[in-house]
Amino acid sequence: RTMPIFETQRSLTLEAALELAQLGQNCASEQGFAMNVVVVDRAGLPLALLRNPKAPDASLEFAQRKAYTAASYGWSTEKWTQILADRALVMQGLSQNPKVSLIAGGIPVQLEGETLGAIGVAGGKAPEDHAIAQAALERFLAPL
Repeated sequence: RTMPIFETQRSLTLEAALELAQLGQNCASEQGFAMNVVVVDRAGLPLALLRNPKAPDASLEFAQRKAYTAASYGWSTEKWTQILADRALVMQGLSQNPKVSLIAGGIPVQLEGETLGAIGVAGGKAPEDHAIAQAALERFLAPL
């Protein structure tokens, strides 16, 4: 055989996911928001989940969907509205997937052009969710 039979893919560690989720909660708290934060690995599977009991109950599921979407496609969920503005059928198809969220608040964690996972934040308005996810990710990546 001359072809490789496996490949190595990098993904967030549990420790990194816990740190990022805590940073998300810290950023939300500093801004006076009660939010839920989910961090997933490169496959979109949950690694860390921090639920604020004061956040809306349904927002936990949305945080997970946002993180899954960002990890799966390597794009911020905020970009989907722009990307799909003239592609109604694609938007309809994606919105029918129960794991996907096209609402702002999910951002991929990328290093050297590779998606390692994602953070999803929900509990506020979409721009607030995105801002908290972005602030947490910036703090997380700052030491690198």
